[in-house]
Amino acid sequence: MRIEETEKIAELFYEVMWSKPDLTIADDIVAHEYNPSWIQIEKLGPAKMKHEITYFRNMFPDLTYKIAEMKGEEDKVWIRYTAQGTHLGRSWGFEPTNKTITFEGATILYINSEGKIFDQWGAFCFYDVFFELGIVPPFWELHKHFSNFTK
Repeated sequence: MRIEETEKIAELFYEVMWSKPDLTIADDIVAHEYNPSWIQIEKLGPAKMKHEITYFRNMFPDLTYKIAEMKGEEDKVWIRYTAQGTHLGRSWGFEPTNKTITFEGATILYINSEGKIFDQWGAFCFYDVFFELGIVPPFWELHKHFSNFTK
């Protein structure tokens, strides 16, 4: 694929499919074999992607992504993004905090010759998200919450 095409897929992925959200785009840009191992649900392909988006948007209904940097290649695209959303839904065992948070992350979308995402790798710090929500203490104070911790 041309680099411009892989970068267009990244824009559709974050700025439309995730941010609007327009889940129908998953049918066009996600391969039927899409199955990242770190997403632990019994679905594949576009259905898995739609489930993931729906899950996060139930927690953060106004979730939006802005691409900060992007580097396309013929079979993948690297994205660094900033996301923002308000925690209005129960998640990860925590009640809604009604706090608006901003976090940064990075993703690599792996794209097949038909122009469909067949895998992805992503990273953002859950601890930072939990800290911003007020769910966990600052990382540098975490040791105070373990009874057997010794310096």
